[in-house]
Amino acid sequence: MIIKNHLILFLKGMAMGISDLIPGISGGTIALLLGIYEKFIQSLKSINYSTLIYLLKLDFKKLNDQLNFNFILPVFVGILISIFLFSSLISYLLINHKILLFSFFFGLIFFSSLKLIASLNPNSLFDFSLIFSGLTLGLSLLFIGQLSLSDSIISVFFSGFIAISAMLLPGISGSYILLILGKYQFMLDSISSLLWTNILVFAFGAVFGILSFSKIIFWLLNKYYKSTILFLSGIMLGALNKVWPWQNNNDLILPIHNISDLTLPIIIFIISGIISHYLNTK
Repeated sequence: MIIKNHLILFLKGMAMGISDLIPGISGGTIALLLGIYEKFIQSLKSINYSTLIYLLKLDFKKLNDQLNFNFILPVFVGILISIFLFSSLISYLLINHKILLFSFFFGLIFFSSLKLIASLNPNSLFDFSLIFSGLTLGLSLLFIGQLSLSDSIISVFFSGFIAISAMLLPGISGSYILLILGKYQFMLDSISSLLWTNILVFAFGAVFGILSFSKIIFWLLNKYYKSTILFLSGIMLGALNKVWPWQNNNDLILPIHNISDLTLPIIIFIISGIISHYLNTK
């Protein structure tokens, strides 16, 4: 039973890692849809200096007490393995089958977000204003232009810090933030080519981002769970514009002149809705 639970957590981690490779999709989104978001954030916010000491001493009992190690380890291993294993495949799919790939994730996030909102039973003007505020923030991502940063170590570190902070928020894609910073293809090539200097500097930036930002999110979830999840659900719905299957230079289009081109994407969209129905979002 323990092995089965670890395998499930590992697969959920892999799903998070794959999503983080796709601009417009957040690992935090997938964690929320798979029902592990709160526990994931709780484990991350517990990381401190003692964690390193326990790790060096191989004191897994204290690590488990501090971080829920039995949970976070298979998730993290799944994330890391999928990033290295699927970076080339995702690059291929984004180039050759982007419409079908985005059709699946658009449907998955759309249906699951609505399901999550419904499960929280929003019943006040304040609740709906939170959803609308999140929706507005998510939509605003469409209007952010790409920056141009150098490939210096400081820029790579900064990119890791910002991208991981975005990854922790459902609806805000770490990969899309890297696109805005002009570092998406740079890091994808670094991972595919195993350029360890870039990978390690980026990873250090990501660690600092995790240590700081996870504590803020955990506090919000602990104090204002319903309000926080409603707001994050709104962000997920608003940010769907980044995974709309038909885009042309940030313009959202629909191939109405060739209805046959819509058949397979619609089928995939429906399948994703069926899958979302069985996801545990609580």
